[in-house]
Amino acid sequence: MNTLPPDPDPVPITPPTASQRVIAAFERLTEAGRPELWTTLRAVEDVLVDAKAVDERVKAGENLPLAGTVIAVQDLIDVAKQPSGHGVPETSAPVVARLTAAGAVVLGKTGAALISGAWDRTKAGGNGAAVAVALGIVDLALSTGGAVPAALNAVTAVKPTRGLLPAADTVSVYASGLVAARRALALMTGGDRSWPADVRLGAGEHPRIAYPSDLPLGEAATLALHTVVARLTAAGAVLTPISLPERGFDGFDALLLPTVPEHPGIAEALADPAGVGHRLAACTAFANLLDVAAVTVPVLPGDRRPFGVTFLTRAFEDQIALDLATVCTDEPMTPYPEPGEDVVVFGAHLRGQPLNADLVELGARFTGPVRTTEAYRMVLLDTKPPQPGVLDGGTALDGERWRLSPAAFDRFAATLKPPFVLERVELADGSTPLAVRCDPAADGPGLDRYESWRGYVRFASTAGLRAPG
Repeated sequence: MNTLPPDPDPVPITPPTASQRVIAAFERLTEAGRPELWTTLRAVEDVLVDAKAVDERVKAGENLPLAGTVIAVQDLIDVAKQPSGHGVPETSAPVVARLTAAGAVVLGKTGAALISGAWDRTKAGGNGAAVAVALGIVDLALSTGGAVPAALNAVTAVKPTRGLLPAADTVSVYASGLVAARRALALMTGGDRSWPADVRLGAGEHPRIAYPSDLPLGEAATLALHTVVARLTAAGAVLTPISLPERGFDGFDALLLPTVPEHPGIAEALADPAGVGHRLAACTAFANLLDVAAVTVPVLPGDRRPFGVTFLTRAFEDQIALDLATVCTDEPMTPYPEPGEDVVVFGAHLRGQPLNADLVELGARFTGPVRTTEAYRMVLLDTKPPQPGVLDGGTALDGERWRLSPAAFDRFAATLKPPFVLERVELADGSTPLAVRCDPAADGPGLDRYESWRGYVRFASTAGLRAPG
């Protein structure tokens, strides 16, 4: 019988080089036909010199997390003088220098003047940085502007806690999504302020979120806010309407705000820039008086309507704002680079189990499920509430990884009473985090039939708590 030969192995797709990405950026720039975005646009030859240098560094084996990322920088932020430059700084602002050191390439400098939007030229679009990102000319943009330009162009904006970035003025990162913005922030972070030892990294499965009940919003902005409220509620958050700004964060993990109340025409905005600017900033203006972190996202993935929402959290609780925003964007939750320690749990500290509240109250952040190598086993301990002890054995176990701030980790460790101990486990991904394990001397009935504590709990809920046979 004749048989067809096996399909060849798929050929891996080679990512574009920095030079190729720069050429593509200039092609998009030409197609867009928006010269008013730029106060300084570098010559393609100069940008390609930088891109080729990045390509050479990659070939030499350097790990450049932003290799070939094309960025724009608002005119108020320093960018180092190029060989042909005149009247510009000798050095870049630290936020720019850290991105270019990681492989980013600067395309040019954008203006802060009001221009038309990315998707509708008859509408106001805020500054050039947000429009350049929305049109896909650049991957990232740095701006001293805030949430409003991002909302008017349906892009993401992240403004970290003041002082986390090395800049005298607050810098926002505009990007097409949260993952790209968070990656840039991780590289730029390191300013005048340090993370508190007891910083909260998470708000649990049921975060408490306040949203305004009394802001004058247009029909589209109202729809956008209610859409996000419904989506967060479905995800398990507890939403409460309040009057702003009286209560602020009192009793809540975050504030959810419509970013703009309307989308004015560009003619009206140019005729009365102060009046229109005041109206557009009305939803988030009070936040400028607070020490907060802010994340602005479009209402739904791919939605180009300019009525995004902004999540505000207390200073240094940037991670909570980022995680809440992912509910709107359907992007994976990614960690901001706070200091902390990972802990793996297998029993009553799992989500939905009796002791999980201890982790939530400490501000721990759930970072994902894990599975160990086939080197462990569980036994049933005589504790209240019932818990498993994890010992050496020959089974792979399912658990969860949580991240705690340094102070929270110390408090969590202090809650563990004998026979529980913190020891490292080997996970299937090769990492070896600390985990809640058991003193080998405290044995108990074996749970060898189960690879997870939840599996045993399901068994016990029908068969009754007893020693498994």
